[in-house]
Amino acid sequence: MSEFREKTISGISWSVVGQVGNQVVTFVLGVILARLLSPREFGLVGMVMIFTGFAGLFSDLGLGAALVQKQDVEERHLSSVFWLNVGVGGLLAAGFAAGAPLVAEFYDEPLLTPITMVLGANFLIGGVSSVHQTLFRKKIDFKSLAVVEITTVLGSGILGALMAYTGFGVWSLVAKGLLNSALTAVFLWVMSPWTPKLMFDWDATKELMGFSLNLLGEKTINYWVRRVDDLLIGKALGSDALGLYTKSYGIMLLPTRKISGVISRVMFPSLSTIQENEERVRLVFFRMTRTIALLTFPMMLGLMAVSGSFVIGVFGDQWAGMIPLLRVFCVIGLMQSIGTLKGNLFLSQGRSDLMFRVGLFVKPILIAGIVIGLQWGVMGVAYGYSIAVFLGTYPEWRYAGQLVGFTYSDLAYDLSGIFTCAAVMGGLVYTLGLALPTEWPHWLQLLTQVPTGMVLYWALVHTFDVQAYRQTLGLLAEQWRKRMQTTASQ
Repeated sequence: MSEFREKTISGISWSVVGQVGNQVVTFVLGVILARLLSPREFGLVGMVMIFTGFAGLFSDLGLGAALVQKQDVEERHLSSVFWLNVGVGGLLAAGFAAGAPLVAEFYDEPLLTPITMVLGANFLIGGVSSVHQTLFRKKIDFKSLAVVEITTVLGSGILGALMAYTGFGVWSLVAKGLLNSALTAVFLWVMSPWTPKLMFDWDATKELMGFSLNLLGEKTINYWVRRVDDLLIGKALGSDALGLYTKSYGIMLLPTRKISGVISRVMFPSLSTIQENEERVRLVFFRMTRTIALLTFPMMLGLMAVSGSFVIGVFGDQWAGMIPLLRVFCVIGLMQSIGTLKGNLFLSQGRSDLMFRVGLFVKPILIAGIVIGLQWGVMGVAYGYSIAVFLGTYPEWRYAGQLVGFTYSDLAYDLSGIFTCAAVMGGLVYTLGLALPTEWPHWLQLLTQVPTGMVLYWALVHTFDVQAYRQTLGLLAEQWRKRMQTTASQ
């Protein structure tokens, strides 16, 4: 038990380092690019990414997650998956090179033909490094992944910013994405002790397929639910509207995906190692979920409160259309920051089949919300999607919770204290924004509201002794004592 706990804490710690570093670099470089480029250029890349993102689901056929979940992985599994990934990646790259004119014709944007052809090369690059990345995850070695992530994001981001500054326009975003994939592959190969063998065992692959194909089916449905809004907006409303929409959604995802992703990436391999102990899985899951909510709930409600000063002060007047969208997405982010974790329960318990069946029921609700909302423009899509997310939350949590013995009400009650403190803080920060002098520049309003919100939230969780806050302080104190003891003994 001690070894499991230490590996999990170490994995989370290094995942935090990687994701925080990644997030800071991504945000700073993203602001620079947003200042140098227009919503249209982000929208053009977003149009292509709808299709490349979908094809990317098939690049490893869900076999990476199957390797993590399987306890007794052998060389025949690893090498077989590697060569399958390379083959599929090559086919996808060739397919996008041939089908690029169709993408351009669909959107009536001729420039998308060369963009699609170049971005398609990412599939082949990713295919040669997928297994290496999976092995680091399986060993809960997130220190190595942190180094790779920060280095590649920084290197590719600097190239993109330099190209945007010198007038390359949309190609700066294309080059940024391509270099990120290439650097990731190079670093993973250099840092990994594993190299593939010239062997392919179809029986070994079939052993993984039962788990992976159900997961792939669920991911496919989930992907189109998440991307059908981009597809319809790009087709019906154009690249400018899509640029505003995707930028708003991306800002919402930065804190939720990075923080949830930090723990979620560690949670799946960790829970897989204790999958037979239902009570222990439940306790670990609740503790991790509380930790995430402690950070993401105030971020989402705080961002909603300062959205006006944040968008104008950081990105500039040309992005003002993001403000109402961002406010709606903050509500979605509140639910998704913990909602993304439930997949770890299905996967760690080997129930990708149940996750797929639940998705078949829930995802049409989300698609309907998007399609209905489209008739009221980009804001209608945002509202329709948020309502649908709310309606689909209960059945997903119900079946995930049944696997380890908790109900939706148990989870809601467990997180109620954190939500109340975050909501009170958000309301006070919004009121403060109304009281500030209107002649103040937006950046000064932001610098006043954000620190005030941080202090208010800390005061609330500390005063009311919120369980997640108390546990997090205890864990930090424990790790500090261990580090001091290690330093003293050296």
